[in-house]
Amino acid sequence: MATDLARNLRLLCSYTPSISQVCRDLGINRQQFTKYLNASARPSDRNLRRICDYFGVAIDEIMMPHGQFASIVAVTPKTQNMVRALGPAAPALNAMIESSERALERYRGYYFYYYYTPSRPGCIRRSLLRLHERNGIWYSRLTERIQSEASPMGRSHYSHYLGIALFLGDRITIVDYNASNQTSLSQTLLYPAQGRELKFLSGLTLGVQGRSARAPFTARLFLEYLGEAPKRREMLEQTGVFTADDPGLPPYVRRVISARELEHSDILKAYELLP
Repeated sequence: MATDLARNLRLLCSYTPSISQVCRDLGINRQQFTKYLNASARPSDRNLRRICDYFGVAIDEIMMPHGQFASIVAVTPKTQNMVRALGPAAPALNAMIESSERALERYRGYYFYYYYTPSRPGCIRRSLLRLHERNGIWYSRLTERIQSEASPMGRSHYSHYLGIALFLGDRITIVDYNASNQTSLSQTLLYPAQGRELKFLSGLTLGVQGRSARAPFTARLFLEYLGEAPKRREMLEQTGVFTADDPGLPPYVRRVISARELEHSDILKAYELLP
């Protein structure tokens, strides 16, 4: 486990400008940090929490076997064969990525991600979404907590969805996949923020129901901005599935994501939040 921790930490550091920069940001002595990287010492619980908060991962994730951790964290560059397979679409995709880089900067950070879940009719799921940029490309990471009563093993655990974010036609588009099984793609479409201050976003999600049903579904979304560096562990503890009248949910969430009017309509459209 100590070796996995060291390898996972080295992988995280590979995405940073330098190890020295990481040490300065964390306020950890470089010599001591090198011992963590070499597996000759284990971080204290306090330092481990600081490291995880800095890199945006959970403690239980950084302790995973290295191969499993790498599949969750790393979004590897496409191979030359993939670029060739895209053919004429490659320049267009590159142009979309480049045009999105600056536009998405104001959306950097973490969000609570609310929607009515098809797995528990009438209940609202609150997940944690992160938008971050690396080498000019914007990535998404959605973390959902599967509570013990909904788990076949009777244990609470997390599911992770990794994706890419684009800003196209004055809309935010996210396409992601389940990191553990790669059995489907999901799409999120959001209105941009209104006004100067980023507080909330609204839109739609299109995906496939979990468990054995595997039914395609769409639902209205409400995103609540949490800032660039919230206490991630505390935020994750607030995620899960809740009854619609749970007092722990903001009352306005239900109004934005409800679809009760569909009995009089054939189209589900997102509510646009106005300033």
